[in-house]
Amino acid sequence: MDKKIGNINFVDTAVGTYAIRMDSFRDSLTHLFGSAVSDWECSPTTVAGVRIVPWGADNDLPSSVRNLIEKNNLAPGILSRKTGLLYGQGPMLYRVGIENNERVQMWTTDPEVQSWLDSWDYRRFIRESFTEYNHLNGVFVKYVSARSVRVGRPWIHSLECLPSKDCRLCWPDNDERYLSAVTHILNGDFDFYGSQKYVKYPVFDRNRPTKHEVAVKYHCLRSFGRNMYAISSFFGSIPWMHDANSLPEIIEYLNKNMIAAAYVVHVPDAYWTKKAEQYRVKHPEVTDDQIYLQMERLKDQLSRELADVMAGKNNVGKFFMTTDYVDPSDGNVHQFQIEPIEMNIDKYIEALTKISRIADSSTTSGLGLNPSLANIIIDGKGDSGSQMLYALKLFYGADTQIPEDVCLEAINDAIHINFPDKTDLFLGIYRKVINKEDNVTASSRATNQV
Repeated sequence: MDKKIGNINFVDTAVGTYAIRMDSFRDSLTHLFGSAVSDWECSPTTVAGVRIVPWGADNDLPSSVRNLIEKNNLAPGILSRKTGLLYGQGPMLYRVGIENNERVQMWTTDPEVQSWLDSWDYRRFIRESFTEYNHLNGVFVKYVSARSVRVGRPWIHSLECLPSKDCRLCWPDNDERYLSAVTHILNGDFDFYGSQKYVKYPVFDRNRPTKHEVAVKYHCLRSFGRNMYAISSFFGSIPWMHDANSLPEIIEYLNKNMIAAAYVVHVPDAYWTKKAEQYRVKHPEVTDDQIYLQMERLKDQLSRELADVMAGKNNVGKFFMTTDYVDPSDGNVHQFQIEPIEMNIDKYIEALTKISRIADSSTTSGLGLNPSLANIIIDGKGDSGSQMLYALKLFYGADTQIPEDVCLEAINDAIHINFPDKTDLFLGIYRKVINKEDNVTASSRATNQV
């Protein structure tokens, strides 16, 4: 094989370039019995002498998702937009209230709690948590206690969002395959085994926050049929994303290497026989080998002359002239024939376009963001402002609370541990409600604010 792009193997031959889909035995098994189907959490694997719960068929699901997303033309932008929409105008403290028989968030400030938040980079923690959640529906949080600072009082000094690719759940000692049975989490670089030491952290227990100076907890949205790890919302779209990632490289490679002949020129054998006879008459001393070489040179010369006439954009409308040869023995006419090759370029491009649309549609659907909010242009057409507005309101109303609960659970637990007299205080995300321009006074419209 001369080149392999995704599952497509390209072979260059004397008559052109062939594209062959030929999955390797290992790739086929991984697809059929690995990431796509099997329960990889059913048995432990050992890393650095520690039994862990594998994440993916090859214990590399986070890295595989990273590599897949980075090559995709849509996913990074959509996930970045989704993170921005979740973050809104940023974090803010609030209390829950009831107005007109409806639950409302009563935004407020608290100097004491805010002072603690400002003592560490809590905004960065929230942004990183949303990023992790959007990719893998979960986040690993390191809790750093400060028992030496405030003796006798539980106190969380700071929180840190750990990269998911560097964290694995340790296999429960009682062999129960439940997240609640996990007592430790292993942290290290799982892309390069043995390149650094691994740290085994105890799982954080909010009921006993001072039990360990440093602990880690896995906050996630449970995936159906999975006992341990959560999986991406776009997990089912991964095969389509693989194909979408391969399309640009396939097109580029084929454009460079595919056969691009537009015509077949048929030269009658009698033409070359006559040329050989003429050459032998002029040079009676030549051998058969010398005549053969001379005919090859004449063929190359004729090919160049035909190419000069038929190829290139400046040669449109040109023609060439030949003389037909009539065989006196049988009266047959021997003549040049030019036969156009049906290229079907339009069908080729149309087929690739359809595949690309299906792949893009599957990708955007799996990523869970309305195309109006993802800024996706289809056939040169964008969505109207009203469509974007309604999509935004639906997103705020249905798709923000669960990510906020998961990603901010650690920080709200820390607030209630540090300030037990303020259990009614929470940190949330403030998102400004955007109204239609028709509902906004003329002086306050966006066009008059620029």
